[in-house]
Amino acid sequence: MELSTVLGLLSQYGVLVLLVVTFLEALNCPGMPAGIILPAAGMYASHSNVSILGIIGLTIAGGMIGSIILYIIGRIGGQPLLDWLKKRSKHARHAAERCEQFLAKGGFFTVFVGRIVPVVRTIFPLPAGVFRVAVCPFLTASALGIACYNIVCVGAGYYFGYVFL
Repeated sequence: MELSTVLGLLSQYGVLVLLVVTFLEALNCPGMPAGIILPAAGMYASHSNVSILGIIGLTIAGGMIGSIILYIIGRIGGQPLLDWLKKRSKHARHAAERCEQFLAKGGFFTVFVGRIVPVVRTIFPLPAGVFRVAVCPFLTASALGIACYNIVCVGAGYYFGYVFL
């Protein structure tokens, strides 16, 4: 998805499209990169009557809804898939064991950082669900991590949109 596409969607359908697009991005759907969507939303806010805080709130909500769904998928169906993969590959078994140790050892901080790191941030809820990270700390750390990431990206778009457009 290109910058002009996101700006066109925002102009045509309004900011609620951000809820849908960030939801799909959180589900790791192809073509929904946050690195384009979030700054474009900031640029849109810099030249419209829409509140940047409202935009940030919508993007956080979309990210959280997608994260919750991936977490639930991991929690319900992830273990059988993981067991099957571990039987088929030593590499998969080793990677799964490392991931489980990483999540168990780091707790809240691991989830928080995992929700900020690009690429990892969108797949993180799945293993968190599989390895049964506690729900409340997962949701809290996810919300904080998503908020930090989105504030920086939307804020950068707002600044550059205001200065250069």
